[in-house]
Parts: sequence; structure tokens; C-alpha cells
Amino acid sequence: MADYKRLFTGTVTAFMVLLMAAAGETRVCPDGCEYASIQAAIDSASPDDEIMVESGIYAENLITGKAVMLQGLDTGNGKPVLGGSITAASDGLDVHGFELTGPNGNGTENSCILNMVGSIRIYLNNIPGSGSVCRESSGFWNSSQPVSYQFESKILRSRMGNYWADYAGEDKNRDGIGDEPKVIDEKNVDYYPLIQPVESYRTSREKEDRMETIKARLNEPFTIELNSNPTTGYNWYADYDYHLLNLEDERFEKEPTKALGAGGRSVFIFKPLKPGKTTVSLVYRRPWENIVADTRTYHVEIQS
Repeated sequence: MADYKRLFTGTVTAFMVLLMAAAGETRVCPDGCEYASIQAAIDSASPDDEIMVESGIYAENLITGKAVMLQGLDTGNGKPVLGGSITAASDGLDVHGFELTGPNGNGTENSCILNMVGSIRIYLNNIPGSGSVCRESSGFWNSSQPVSYQFESKILRSRMGNYWADYAGEDKNRDGIGDEPKVIDEKNVDYYPLIQPVESYRTSREKEDRMETIKARLNEPFTIELNSNPTTGYNWYADYDYHLLNLEDERFEKEPTKALGAGGRSVFIFKPLKPGKTTVSLVYRRPWENIVADTRTYHVEIQS
């Protein structure tokens, strides 16, 4: 096996950056909030702030170089409608929960609704089609972690992408997620495209955890190790995107001690399959309980 990077819980190396910030929250709405303009809220925000945008129509052409989260919130009048464009001038913008109609307000393609100068994460939005995305960089088109949602009469859990009006894939298992990815270009792929508009899915408001970042290389395995003690019944379980990663090995390594019930480390070795950006989520729980004792989330950037 090729040499690999070993990443330990609580350790920061050249390959791992811990993202830590105490994010603030700002509200935007047509009337009665601190801001009536999304751009004004962005201009006043600090990096990693969360901007909640309530139902309404916002005819704005947004420009931001900040790593902020724009979350659309349906307050009873539908998802907020962005009747303009978004230009991400740097990395880190997070956009979800919007109806993106573009400057002409009717959802027509080729209107450059998303201008991606920097890398952004965008999911759970209604998007006219590939032609509305102008990209100079790659982006994340799915939620970083699985989301609990109701589709038709079923309660399900999955990573979720966006609804694309020009998506022509099928949904044979009827989970609301397209069976084939939505390919914008080779660096921009929505692996979990929604088969129906976002309004057809009921989700709880789940905040994404802050993540540690692993910079990996194509076909060079990397390792994640976490403290664990299977004698207590708890084990780590990994959730990852098999399109980009393969779990090469999973094992428990006991501490070198003769003490009964001594713990050790759970070891996960992943091999990057193609360039891109994805996440690995791990939960520490007993298989017979629906209680999570601990979680870890790693953002993986795979370079060729």
C-alpha cells in the first residue's frame, strides 16, 4: 500500500485545517427585519455569519467575497425568490433554500444567475439549468452531510442537491433523488439532483457542522483515526460519497496494554477516485440505539 497521511483527532497538520468561528445570525425580510436587502446584510456580515432570508422577492444582483451562509427560509409565502444574480468573488459562500429566477424573473436559462469566480456550496435550490451557471471554478452542489427529509409519504435521509429544470434523469426507487448525477461540467457535478422542485421536500432546519479540511491527492490513500472503545458497544460509522472516495480499509487498533476493556483507535483508510470536493461524516453510536455520542466531519479536497 502506498504511503498515506495519518490524521488524528484534535491534531492540525499541513493537510488539515480546523475551521473555527462563532457565527452570528442576521435576518432579511421585505418588512420588519434588520435588513430589507440581502446585499446590505452581506456587506455588514463577518466571515462565517449566517444570513437568514425570509419569504419575499429580492431583485438584487449580489456580489460577495465573504465566506457567509445565505439560507432561504419559507415563512409561509414560499421560498425567497432571488430575481437577480449571485457573484461569488472568493471561496466559501454557502447558498441554500432559494428560488433562483435570474434578472428577468422568469427562470430562463443563459442569464448567468450564478457567477462562480470562487468556489461555493449550493444545494436545495430551484435552478433553471446548466446554462444559468457561469463558472471559473468548481463548486459543491450537495449538502455536506445527509439531511432528513419527507418526500411523498416516506421519511428518508440522504445528501441533497438542487432541482434543475433541465434535468432528464429518472428516479426508479422513488426517493426523490435522481438516479444519475446532473453534470454541469467535469468540475461541477450535482451527484444528488432533486427530481422535483424543492417545495416537494420537507426538511428540518439542520445546521451544517464546522468541518476539518483534508487536502488529498488522486489515488493516494489518506487515513482518519478516531479514539474509540468497542467494549462499550460504541463504534464509528462512516458516511461518504462513493463517487469520489473508496473505503479501502476499516479496522480497530487496540492500545498496547493488557488492561481489560482498554480502548484504542478506529482507523478508516480512503482512496480518492477522482478530483473534486466532498465530505466524510462519522458518527459514534451503538447500533441498537438511535443516540449519537459524538460526530466528526471532514471536508476533503481532492487534487489531481
